[in-house]
Amino acid sequence: MRKILLLSGLCLLAACSGDNLDTPIKTCKSISSVLLGSDIPATVQETQQQTDETQTVTLNFQLSDEKKNIKTICTYKTAATGEESGVELFGKFERVPSKMTINGQAVPQRALFDAINKATLNAGRQVAKDVNQKGLDMMNNTKEAGKDMASDVNDFIQKQ
Repeated sequence: MRKILLLSGLCLLAACSGDNLDTPIKTCKSISSVLLGSDIPATVQETQQQTDETQTVTLNFQLSDEKKNIKTICTYKTAATGEESGVELFGKFERVPSKMTINGQAVPQRALFDAINKATLNAGRQVAKDVNQKGLDMMNNTKEAGKDMASDVNDFIQKQ
């Protein structure tokens, strides 16, 4: 039974988690973070532009340990017909960028592919960590509720 609850919780949390890969901007930030080996600051300036064929996300920021500006551009292609594109979040575009530049330098396709995989793995680990913590919190709350109920029953019996 616990396995079923844990699996259901994982599925529910994954569907509603707001993880780092659920919008083009968050995906671009996560992949940029992997490629740069550093967290992207909260003060990032972000813009999105669309044409019929592409969606472009531009991020401008400074890393905390560097003084120079960093500009990353993630370009998303139109999703192939019949592909699962997450219409409500990504519209008609693919869920991961087909190309990316950092400070005007094109990221090689293999490096981009590896960064996408690592960002996806990181997001999965965070979801698993969140599910684990929520499960522990639920177990602790259940234990406390059980103690309270036992105390109430004991009080009731003693009053009889």
